[in-house]
Amino acid sequence: MNRLSGLRVWVTRPVAQAEALCEAIEAAGGHALRQALLAIEPPTDPVRADRDLTSAAEAEDLIFTSANAVAGAWHIQPDFRPTGALTAVGAATAAALRHAARREVLAPAADTTSEGLLALPRFAQPTGQRVAIIGGEGGRQTLADTLAQRGAEVSKVAVYRRQPVTPSRPRLQALVAEADVIVVTSGEALAHLAAITPPALWPDLRGRQLVVPSERVLKRAQDLGFNTMPLRPPRMDDAAILETLARCPAAGHGIGRGSA
Repeated sequence: MNRLSGLRVWVTRPVAQAEALCEAIEAAGGHALRQALLAIEPPTDPVRADRDLTSAAEAEDLIFTSANAVAGAWHIQPDFRPTGALTAVGAATAAALRHAARREVLAPAADTTSEGLLALPRFAQPTGQRVAIIGGEGGRQTLADTLAQRGAEVSKVAVYRRQPVTPSRPRLQALVAEADVIVVTSGEALAHLAAITPPALWPDLRGRQLVVPSERVLKRAQDLGFNTMPLRPPRMDDAAILETLARCPAAGHGIGRGSA
């Protein structure tokens, strides 16, 4: 089925997470433009990460913020066996965590964001609970701050870091010229795209359809002046992104912009 016939999609995911989505786009008749805006690398201080992870294994609750967090934790400690309850922010993270831990995982059913996780009954009154948040260096503080305000004893464990990837200016120009849609899977990736786009290229970039992961990133795109309302999949897994891409006006009409 060529649901995406002619649709040219720039996938900005880190390389390790991008290929399955790119292959699904091409199987549906679209054309995937592969260019990451972020790279996933080991944490700055792996010794500290190993120590913090050992401590986190005994927490009452362990929250994993991304599939990268799952991969990073088990890369640092292949025999990692946490004893506490396991929670994942989204469906893809939950699937990765179930596979790695071989245990049941709690995850929000609909709102696959930090806010959705905070709405779970388990975290309504976490007074006295020891909660370890496993994620990357930096990132949002909403989850940790809110849980601490609710009385939890919160620690953060950084098991990877995100590094910006900056394509050459000719490559960036070619990508913007060719893409009908840009899939941006994090606020950090959108911020980096905005930072590296020269003023002369902004009118073209603002004309592209965005697919974004959350209401927060959607609002940021609107603040940046994108002309078309960004699309937000119900989940940021490949199937949901593909369904969202099929709703793009250019999908199925054989529209292209040349080649990058």
